[in-house]
Amino acid sequence: MIWKAIGQSEAGTSHIAYGKSCEDNIAYTIVPDAVGEEVLVCCASDGAGSAKFGGRASEYTTQTFFHRLTEFAKSGNEISEADIYTIAEDVYEALQHEAEDRSVELNEFSCTLLGMYITKTKACFFQIGDGAIVRNDGGGFYVPVWWPFNGEYQNTTSFLIDDPTLPNLNIQIIEGGVDEVALFTDGLQMLILNTEEQNVHQPFFEPFFRYLRLTTQPDQENILKIKLSEYLNSAVINTRTDDDKTLFLASRASSVV
Repeated sequence: MIWKAIGQSEAGTSHIAYGKSCEDNIAYTIVPDAVGEEVLVCCASDGAGSAKFGGRASEYTTQTFFHRLTEFAKSGNEISEADIYTIAEDVYEALQHEAEDRSVELNEFSCTLLGMYITKTKACFFQIGDGAIVRNDGGGFYVPVWWPFNGEYQNTTSFLIDDPTLPNLNIQIIEGGVDEVALFTDGLQMLILNTEEQNVHQPFFEPFFRYLRLTTQPDQENILKIKLSEYLNSAVINTRTDDDKTLFLASRASSVV
């Protein structure tokens, strides 16, 4: 089975109104490992709106995880929790050093973390903070790997720089194939998740995955990515959220599913 994937980050209307750029970041790829098997890598981050350098932290975190995991995939090594912790610790130290160089508090580099590393037979998911990762459960339903973490108030969460021991870093490794996944930052979670029942609004994903399964050429994926960007900037979305939003979807399921 061959992975097909699309993903996009778009600025929220509130950011545009204040002349701010999008502080969400995403990077993803499908890379062959040492024996030619596909590995899906996706990393995303949401810079805290209250943090002066939240966008910078988000970009650095995303790109560091993305490049490190891509190189890891090419080596053909088995992923472990320790590998994710090592990268996260390195990112924490780098952001700490940059904060010191700029003579600002470390919380000015607050950002969340979402990511996945999926091989033919194993899936590794990791997350700090809000937003969510969703996967198919093998029975036709999409389920969150974790429920988004929010503190006492809806607009609070945890960030990568909160604690050098990374107590809020969630990692889950699943043995066996995972054929469809999605990832989104908190700008979309009120549209996708049913808070009262703590489950996924299934109809949200059905059209996306239906078209993604049918793609057979890179050009078709590029068209879907453009459509995704248009959707994230549409009135349907912007009347329900003014925050930055990131959405990633990937499938290696049969087109007849």
